[in-house]
Amino acid sequence: MRNTDEINELLRPLSRVRPGRPDSHAAGTGARALLTSIRSEEPGGPARTITRTPAARRPPRRLALGLVAASVLAAGFVVGPSLLEDGRGVAASYANSAMEIRREGDQYVARIKDPFAEHGAYTQAFHAVGLNVSLRPVPVSPGGVGKILGAIITGGKSSGPDPTTEPDPSGPRFDGVPLSMGTTPKDCRPGQDAGCVTVMRIPAAFTGQVDVRLGRQARPGEEYTNFDSAMAPGEMFDGVRLRNGRPVADVLAEARRRGLSATFSLVRVDAATGGLSFEPLPDGRVGPDWTVWNAWQVKAGVIRLLVTSERLPENPFYNGSAPPPAS
Repeated sequence: MRNTDEINELLRPLSRVRPGRPDSHAAGTGARALLTSIRSEEPGGPARTITRTPAARRPPRRLALGLVAASVLAAGFVVGPSLLEDGRGVAASYANSAMEIRREGDQYVARIKDPFAEHGAYTQAFHAVGLNVSLRPVPVSPGGVGKILGAIITGGKSSGPDPTTEPDPSGPRFDGVPLSMGTTPKDCRPGQDAGCVTVMRIPAAFTGQVDVRLGRQARPGEEYTNFDSAMAPGEMFDGVRLRNGRPVADVLAEARRRGLSATFSLVRVDAATGGLSFEPLPDGRVGPDWTVWNAWQVKAGVIRLLVTSERLPENPFYNGSAPPPAS
């Protein structure tokens, strides 16, 4: 059996990936150099001798690879997740514990396996295939799971949606190829329904930057990011109409019928700009004849009512200073 010095001598010519260095990342230069080194010699190529032990001959590269693997595993390090190249120096597929992404025709298709992972795991995968995409999962109500809450697209020669293309509900198109998000099976709930996967499709030719907030199922007690969707179809205040304002007593009765508890915020309107600010209120300060102008969903079972003590001439959420409620 070979001793440690002899094994180190065998491995010295190979490119090395040293843990803790910037290039030790699975998609970094060190990892790529190691991959290139592994590929550089055909199996069964001529063996080389080790000068310090003349009788010993270097094993074929296949055996050297086995020693590399043994050395890596013994040290407790993993070289990296799955990374396949398309022959042009750009990865055609990549996978880690959070997601997998692969080139399919004129798109990259990303399948999110863990909707609760840290967003850095998704960014890592996108960057590995040459896409500048940041995907940040945020907690939402059941009706918002798998939906894009907001996407900022900037930079790059192909960053602008096709101006001549009709709006596509699946997402904007770039060079005729849609950038879209959905679930498989359709309308399932990632993180809640077994086998439900969020799928994102990005045009392969896209050169810009995408920053996406993706709704994921909120954990118990976690507050919703899509708080202003309370009156949208399927949400906790679906069907409630507050366009013209309603007395607190009426809206509280509706909340109780739906099994919801309520909190309150006082709405203040800036006289000069029409801008809105909000002040939390204890229940005891809110009168039954105060007016509710909007409702936000806080977390499972909790609704926030936005109120004023006096009746305003118009609903302040419809004057252009803030997004109107879904009703």
